[in-house]
Amino acid sequence: MSDHDEELVSRDDTSEHSSSKELSPSIAETAPGTQNDRLDLEHTLENLHECSWEDLQQKFSEAMETHAQAEQELRDETAKLLEVFMTWSQVAVSHDEDRAFKRFKTRMQHVQNSETKLENKKKHYTNVVKAFESALALLEG
Repeated sequence: MSDHDEELVSRDDTSEHSSSKELSPSIAETAPGTQNDRLDLEHTLENLHECSWEDLQQKFSEAMETHAQAEQELRDETAKLLEVFMTWSQVAVSHDEDRAFKRFKTRMQHVQNSETKLENKKKHYTNVVKAFESALALLEG
């Protein structure tokens, strides 16, 4: 049992029933608007007068420091994750740029090959036409 629990039990020696309520309250005992709420409020007000405000302030400060440290750890972790994400996104962009460049080169080669084939066909058909013209000239002459 903690020091706080021991203080509660030692202050409330006259009523074992109320200390058992603190340890294990039932649903009916914790329902709003019951007489137990008024008793708990009175009990809380009595404890409020006996409370050590310096201890409360110290506990609050410690809790705030703990939460501030946890928050800073979360910030650090988030910053690291953001750095990983930025690296990943840069790699993805770089990869996409490489793929786009390769596609461009492939298209350029295809166009150049198509132009070469077209030029060769043009030369071939020109030669075929010349051959027919020569054959016609021989037949006429």
